[in-house]
Amino acid sequence: MMHLTERLRLMADMVEEGHSVADIGTDHGLLPMYLYENKISPKVIMCDISEPSLNKARTLAADFSDSENILFRAGDGLEVLDFKEVDEVIIAGMGGILISEIIGNNIEKSRSFGKFILQPRNNEALLRHYLTVNGFCIDGSALVREGRRICEVIVAEPGSAADLSSVRKVDDPFWEMPGEYIMTDDALVSEYAKMRIGKCERILKGLEAGRKQCEADFAKYKEKINYFQGFI
Repeated sequence: MMHLTERLRLMADMVEEGHSVADIGTDHGLLPMYLYENKISPKVIMCDISEPSLNKARTLAADFSDSENILFRAGDGLEVLDFKEVDEVIIAGMGGILISEIIGNNIEKSRSFGKFILQPRNNEALLRHYLTVNGFCIDGSALVREGRRICEVIVAEPGSAADLSSVRKVDDPFWEMPGEYIMTDDALVSEYAKMRIGKCERILKGLEAGRKQCEADFAKYKEKINYFQGFI
């Protein structure tokens, strides 16, 4: 029986039972094999740009080597998948900018999949903004602890094209902590907001000496601190 970290378990819980899944950058393949072994996903495709990394997944799946529903694809991002080949796509453990690039390399193909479960290592705000302006609906976000880090998991589905005139600016603090977080009693939300405040305060401290030259930046980070304090 596969055992998952809390981060991987959270993503596994977001997969709808009976849906096929592709895991981009699968490395060891632990998450898709958990989904298959527990009969959550009847078909899993493990994808990685590195053949040696993909071999780790093959080793993990050795007991199921006779299955036609466990597939391995070596290649870059979503290029290894056909249009509509799976119901859900997982991309985890990469930077938010790289995830955006993977989705954007063929936006029509990306929009052919039913759902994305994304776990960016950084630049979460840029990823949320990118998804929104490119016609994806963000259905939810969740926080999970992994060691000393607090990670975000974002669920997005293809939707109608956004009205760009109504989309918040990319540096709006909303993209870093969406308003839905304030509606939860998750203790991680307060801790995460304090981390965001600490980051802004460090930036402000660096700007203080040249405040006259950086008045706009100074005001922006003061605004962010005020916004994040609403989650505490």
